[in-house]
Amino acid sequence: MELSFLRRITSSGKYISVVDGLRFLAIAMVIIYHLDGFIFRELNHTYLDAKTVYSWWHALCLRGYFGVELFFVISGFILALPFTEYYLNQGSKISIRSYFVRRLTRLEPPYIISLIIIFWVYVFVIQTKSYDDLAPSFLSSLFYAHTLIYDRSILPLVSTVTWSLEIEVQFYILAPLLFYVYFKKINDRRINLIFLTLFISNCSKILKPDFYSLYEYFHFFLLGILLADYYISKERIKILEQWIQLSGSFMVGFISFVMIILTDITYIESKVGILKMGLSTVQLMFLFIFFYNVLFRAGPVRFYSNAIVTSIGGMCYSIYLFHNEIINGIGFYLIKHPFSSYYIMDYVLISIILSVSILILSTIFYILIERPCMNKRWPSELWTKLSAPFVKGK
Repeated sequence: MELSFLRRITSSGKYISVVDGLRFLAIAMVIIYHLDGFIFRELNHTYLDAKTVYSWWHALCLRGYFGVELFFVISGFILALPFTEYYLNQGSKISIRSYFVRRLTRLEPPYIISLIIIFWVYVFVIQTKSYDDLAPSFLSSLFYAHTLIYDRSILPLVSTVTWSLEIEVQFYILAPLLFYVYFKKINDRRINLIFLTLFISNCSKILKPDFYSLYEYFHFFLLGILLADYYISKERIKILEQWIQLSGSFMVGFISFVMIILTDITYIESKVGILKMGLSTVQLMFLFIFFYNVLFRAGPVRFYSNAIVTSIGGMCYSIYLFHNEIINGIGFYLIKHPFSSYYIMDYVLISIILSVSILILSTIFYILIERPCMNKRWPSELWTKLSAPFVKGK
């Protein structure tokens, strides 16, 4: 099935389909997390089957939160690729000016437009939030400063999920300098990067500021850089290759993904730092194995390169920007009256309706707003079109 009209446009023209497959996995986890959280919290009718029976499923869906961390690894990998190609293979020189202009023209329009739409709907359409309440948070989010101004107990009020995009922006700003130091100034770079990744990961389990910042998630981006190093150099890790060959790519992927979920410390209440550090270290190891298996092996390619999977994964930014508001907005009306006598039936039906709604509305935004912004020449092309009548008039 060809869905080329939905395929993302890349700066280099090179397209790595499995990366969009990984984005699909990440956004699916995030949607499951918010979808289940909303339904489990809000669906409180009297049913023949109590929803507490499905508490195990709710506990599992909470792990979908880790989809955000998967996005961080993917960002580290993608941003590192052109720099890695330049420093290791004498590839095209990276213009820092073009790097930042590209970030602005590619990411800012969808982000700003989404904030304006959500703000307008909340204040003027459904009128569930006031202008005075949202305006300060809106301005903070507009400049990616909400997590730095407010403490971690106060998520962005316009779009709660944008906290992670602020973390991404902090990495974008630091990335060029980080790549320069990593590839040009450090001997035994991989060993040092692994050490730095583990060091920051462990420090963030003990010393945690009152606000969200790159510091708390930096190790995931660093892991992405390590993956990019291996990917561009085409070097392979012998012990991993042997395990994959012996057990099969599918089994290695399954085991590593299960271990990623089992070692997640997000909902561990223990204050024992050594336990969290140990689990996080194991998680990073299996996270590397999971990505290595997808990026470097042919086994999982059939799923992660599937046209539908990559198309949805390619739209992950649009989906991420709107999914939570769609869940809460449309879901508010769906939960008012039961559809059946069973919680599980209503759960499944509401999940399907909301998932389809997310896909349809996000696809519209993607086609109209986000995808055109992927064309790095869109500002000049737009200016040419807008100025054409005046030029002809002269």
